[in-house]
Amino acid sequence: MKPSPFTPEELKEAVNEHGTITKAASALSARGRGKVTTQLLREWVSRLDETDFGGFDRARELQRSRNAMSENNRLRADIRALVDRLGTKQAFFDTVERMVAELPERPPWDFKKFIGAQVGTPMTVELLFSDLQIGKLCPGYSTLIARKRMFEYGRAALFQIEQKMAVGYRVERIVLGIIGDIIESDKKHKNSARATDTGTAEQIWDAASGLFEFVIEPLARLGIQLDVIAVTGNHDWDDHGLNMFEPGKQQLSYPLYKFLELVTKRAGYYNVTFDIPNGSYTTAEIYGQTILYEHGVGVAANEAAMKAHKIKRAEQEKTHITYFRMGDKHNVCSFNSGTFVVNGAFFGATKGGIEYSGIAGYDSVPAQWMGFHVKREDDRLSLYDTFTIQLGHIGE
Repeated sequence: MKPSPFTPEELKEAVNEHGTITKAASALSARGRGKVTTQLLREWVSRLDETDFGGFDRARELQRSRNAMSENNRLRADIRALVDRLGTKQAFFDTVERMVAELPERPPWDFKKFIGAQVGTPMTVELLFSDLQIGKLCPGYSTLIARKRMFEYGRAALFQIEQKMAVGYRVERIVLGIIGDIIESDKKHKNSARATDTGTAEQIWDAASGLFEFVIEPLARLGIQLDVIAVTGNHDWDDHGLNMFEPGKQQLSYPLYKFLELVTKRAGYYNVTFDIPNGSYTTAEIYGQTILYEHGVGVAANEAAMKAHKIKRAEQEKTHITYFRMGDKHNVCSFNSGTFVVNGAFFGATKGGIEYSGIAGYDSVPAQWMGFHVKREDDRLSLYDTFTIQLGHIGE
């Protein structure tokens, strides 16, 4: 074997500084005392006392690595094949870890089945659902918490419906207004991926499965006519604002909503209808009074701005619009006896300004809005009563 032109201290310093034999050999060659190959350096190092490396047995490690090289090459080939199928090994492990973490904490299923025949004053229940932004990471909010809050939303809605029936109302129809920002999108802003715990594709699945399992199916099982309004929001795709051509059809909310429509029909709930507009808004009627449903990005959360926007849409549609419902502002508020309603979000205040919502100054109570309509014989509003479903108490 060629004798080492380097002292043990020099060999020790090179290996410890560069961390690998290959890098250390290259560094020693650069000193001009002759070409130092990786194999040659391994031999020199193997003859040094292990104490030269601070107690770390690098010589033995290198010997084991050399003896196992063939086996390692085979294992690397197997891992590469596995990675090709799974995307990345770490992503797979992260997904499995998240699924395992969720299973023992999944909310128990306690929704009631068909409630039977009803008698009493006819009533239509209006439910708003928006700004879930599942996948978003901020203080007190994650995908797991979002799913738990979806469960609580469904549970509270059913409880309120039962309360109305208990005092003599016959709930003949439920209008579920899903009005956008259902996913967060990991590409919405420059650093959005760092502020999410799942990618966009997984967010679509988490939102769709949670909406069906915790909201749509429990409501459908009541046997009451359920009309689902499904409008897109500015977060429901991988870009800023709204798509300027057919946003309802071109954004990522479209496959999410169409999946919900398909699985609801396949599950046999023929008492459920879906209105999935190609554009940014749609309308529905409750007891002859028209309601505008739109995410509301770009519309200020005050009565004057909402009234002006409602009039603009009424002129476009050539019809009188009584009510306007929107989300986007993360804050439940109502104007003029419920004529104008801004729905809240599933997340709330973000102290410290560490992500977008907190930086922008949003400070709200996690909540969603629901209303109760009865038919009038005069020109009064059909909206009879309202309830705010608070969600901030649902955490880890």
